Amino acid sequence: MTRVRFSVQTPIEGTTFAALARHWQRAEELGYDAAWLDDHFYGVARPQADDSLECWTLMSALARETSRLRFGTLVVCNGYRHPPLLAKMAATLDHVADGRLEFGLGAGWYEDEYRAYGFDFPPIGERLARLAEALQICQAMWRDERASFAGRYYRVSDAWCNPKPVQRPWPPIMIGGGGEKVLLRLVAQYADRWNFGGSVEAFRHKLPILDRHCAAVGRDPAAIERSWFGNVIIEPTQAALDARLAKRRARGHGDAYGLDAMVGTPEQIIARVREYVALGVTHFIGMFGRVDRLGATELFAREVIPAFR
Repeated sequence: MTRVRFSVQTPIEGTTFAALARHWQRAEELGYDAAWLDDHFYGVARPQADDSLECWTLMSALARETSRLRFGTLVVCNGYRHPPLLAKMAATLDHVADGRLEFGLGAGWYEDEYRAYGFDFPPIGERLARLAEALQICQAMWRDERASFAGRYYRVSDAWCNPKPVQRPWPPIMIGGGGEKVLLRLVAQYADRWNFGGSVEAFRHKLPILDRHCAAVGRDPAAIERSWFGNVIIEPTQAALDARLAKRRARGHGDAYGLDAMVGTPEQIIARVREYVALGVTHFIGMFGRVDRLGATELFAREVIPAFR
């Protein structure tokens, strides 16, 4: 039986290092498999002026606040860091964390942030092409004694990356997104994990496409872990859930939580997770809201995770 993994996604907007450290430590105690950050320099869901810590510096510190929990960024924006430098940073952090890093990488999307920090924001086709080159460079840096690569956008020449990552041949690579022509082809070529925030129906549509890309490159689809991420709104009883949703409607927010959220009692959430597992999704990354409120994280661990252990 394939093991189902459960993770927490902890937002870095409007929070503190101390609150994040407590959340990660509690997630480890509760039996979660991993914790994830995002890669933004200022607010996306919250006001842009709110405090927002930088993810790689933050992960280095949080790695030493935990001992078992795996961790990563969902996902690193390729446009923000030069790929060979990023590969060196990842190899270093894998040593800091005794081999617990999961390496998520994406093409980037937040144009305002690119512009504000002085990064060029090319069209999506070029961003995906840059992502493909970056993935090749990272693998070469982690694999080869001295890495060389000459692409359209990036170059390295006899570059050392010692020590190599603790995990061999490299930390698991996660690529997120649902683009069917290019993105899923990159998943088939380079990823160990594919992450997607879609509904059961969306997964059912995209999984055969990923399988076809795997066949085209000679890859076993079973070698790629499928993961779901999204908001998890969980309450212990239907009455408590109805009351929470009523309060939300009273504030004018409606019932929508985005990203095909899982909303329900523990029994309802378990049934929803089982629908995804039946399709081959075996990793669930939940966004439980503010990191200084641990109730939902604890309830999910107590009532939902044991159903899949």
